[in-house]
Amino acid sequence: MPDLSARRPRAARSPARTIAGTGVFALMVSLAACSEKESVADVQPGVAAPVVEVIEARPINVGDSLRVSGLTGYVRETILSFGAPGQIETLSVDEGDVVAAGARLATLRRTTVGADAEEAEVARRTAEQQLARVETLFEKGFASQAALDNARLAVQRAREGASIFAPASGVVLRRHAEPAQIVSAGQPVLTIGENRFGMVLRAPVSSADAARLSVGAAATVKTGASPPRPAEVSRIAAKSADATGTFEVEVRIKDAGGLRSGEVAEASIARQSEDGAQMRFIVPALSLVDARADQGQVYVVDSAGVARRRSVETGGLNSEGVIVLKGLAEGDRVVTAGATTVRDGEPVRITGAE
Repeated sequence: MPDLSARRPRAARSPARTIAGTGVFALMVSLAACSEKESVADVQPGVAAPVVEVIEARPINVGDSLRVSGLTGYVRETILSFGAPGQIETLSVDEGDVVAAGARLATLRRTTVGADAEEAEVARRTAEQQLARVETLFEKGFASQAALDNARLAVQRAREGASIFAPASGVVLRRHAEPAQIVSAGQPVLTIGENRFGMVLRAPVSSADAARLSVGAAATVKTGASPPRPAEVSRIAAKSADATGTFEVEVRIKDAGGLRSGEVAEASIARQSEDGAQMRFIVPALSLVDARADQGQVYVVDSAGVARRRSVETGGLNSEGVIVLKGLAEGDRVVTAGATTVRDGEPVRITGAE
């Protein structure tokens, strides 16, 4: 029999099928357009802002950090003394006392070198008694103004007093003298730790380590069982210590509340790699809303509470999250949970924020 199937004409495409396919395509285009329109649309009034969680970007140590130990201390610990020899009359503070700027801390009755303290005391009392008599006579009209002024000057010279005032608010770290003690000019009386300049950790490092540190490098400082405190390198000595050959590094502690001068602490300092690249940040993997190779995008919440999309350069993963090499700054608030529900330029509400 002849093969009729070979001559059978190809069936025509069903009009209904063509219309259905066209409708699906149109629907997809329409949905894509709507999606694109929504992605750039401003937040409509009355629409609740999405709730998100954020993490504050902090510099981290990515397998190459320097751990050092040292002692905490005030940036400025000022030794106070009298500018003349004499006997301390009053010393109103002790170690650990908090003092305010300008407060009178100690007074001195001056004496000349080799003068007898008892004779100076007799001269002071005599001058004060004479002043009292002249003041009484002056009130009754039997003494002149000149006589009163001379009596007051005599008392001032006999007393020859001096005082120590607090140069700034702070804490008394050392009391080197006691009331009634005879001191020479410049002899230490008190040491004050000044609050206005903050506290640092001072630690020795080798010349090789010092070469890989830089002022401003991120660090953390830990004392005892307390959590690590954010810090940064504030000074690197220009000359090594004669006895040890090490360089002193100062790490400024950003939140020094509760710390005392002289505590043993440990610092972890981010240092430059051999090629000079500085370590950066780490964020949870769910913060990345788009990632391709070593590039990605995250949302950063600005001071006005608005989420801003930002491109970042990544450097792989570790057990804590994604390593970010470029694109973030210390203190940036990076969206974690809820990042996929946020749009660029949209206000957000941060969980736990007031």
